Amino acid sequence: MMRFENSLSVSQLTAKIKDLIESNFSSVIVRGEISNFTHHTSGHMYFTLKDKHSELRVVMFKGKNSSLTFSPKNGTDVVIQGNLSVYEMRGQYQIIAQHMEPAGIGALFLAFEELKKRLLAEGLFDKSKKKSVPKFPSTIGIVTSKTGAALRDMLIIFKRRAPQVKIIVRPALVQGSEASSDIIAAIKDLSSQENVNLIIIGRGGGSFEDLWPFNDEALAREIFKCSKPIISAVGHETDITISDMVADLRAPTPSAAAEIAVNNILEISQSIDNKLIRLRNLIESKISTIWQTFDNLSERHFLQKPKTVFKRQKQKIDQLENNLSLSINKIISLKKSYAINLYTHLDALSPNNTLNRGYSIAYNNDRLIIRDPNDINNGESFTLKTGKGEMAAIKKSNTQQTTGY
Repeated sequence: MMRFENSLSVSQLTAKIKDLIESNFSSVIVRGEISNFTHHTSGHMYFTLKDKHSELRVVMFKGKNSSLTFSPKNGTDVVIQGNLSVYEMRGQYQIIAQHMEPAGIGALFLAFEELKKRLLAEGLFDKSKKKSVPKFPSTIGIVTSKTGAALRDMLIIFKRRAPQVKIIVRPALVQGSEASSDIIAAIKDLSSQENVNLIIIGRGGGSFEDLWPFNDEALAREIFKCSKPIISAVGHETDITISDMVADLRAPTPSAAAEIAVNNILEISQSIDNKLIRLRNLIESKISTIWQTFDNLSERHFLQKPKTVFKRQKQKIDQLENNLSLSINKIISLKKSYAINLYTHLDALSPNNTLNRGYSIAYNNDRLIIRDPNDINNGESFTLKTGKGEMAAIKKSNTQQTTGY
């Protein structure tokens, strides 16, 4: 005979099923076609995800769907990442969607998440392993497209904030199947140069697919093992790539990377001036205090009476004043000399001063610096830039002097 003493209510059974499902499927990734799509006035999205044989309910709340980069609709093939849950009132299991992408880039998203998880476990994102970015770099290498707006924006900022810093541009592909290997080669080229203190890699904004080369595993490992600190500046502030995560510092945009990389020379000069002013004021305050102390003591009866004591104390004060005066002049002279030396050093590093001393820079027709005579062919024209202007020239041979005209 059947016993019913231990029977469960519908709610109790549903609750047990809910606990079982949610504890075992806390995060799932599933692909399917959208149907019965409803974007409720509350902002939440409700729809069915189906394939040829099955379907399941999906809900994506307003806080999550507000960041979608596409408009879901019936018939759209999508990939969803979320939590499997049970809607107890109806006894239905459903997915609470956390992220949704069109299936075309859904595969990329899955690959991105998988690589991120693996590199995280290996420690490539650990803050303790990141190198410090130099406060005053003398030479910065840039890896980006030579024709992109990102490079132009960075060069403008460097010229304004730190004209004394040398910039080496290593052009590289930043989009397409060959981009990641080209960026790796560029990092190796720049890191092999001893004078390079810092490397910036990046590009302007683009779609998830456009930025995909910066999610390459080989590139991530090259950034991690590079001996020089690297700033990653890929896309816009909302774009996050594997390169950003593994780099020593992430900048939201290429322009922001340039701002972060160098200190403003005018701000440095102003800081020195402010410190000199504060030092002078401090010394003058000390002198004023000493004189007030002397005046108070000189008015006392026991000092007025014995003239010899007064005279001796006055000599001490005179000597102290003289010592302070000498100290003031010495400190001011040292600070002034430091400021002049700093300015002279910064000015000496200016490329224009180097050119004015008789040096010149050779550029090819793409305005890239010629570092080796073999970089151009015999008979090929190029430009020589001097301190007084530019002139055109033609290479005759590797063993003959180049002649301008």
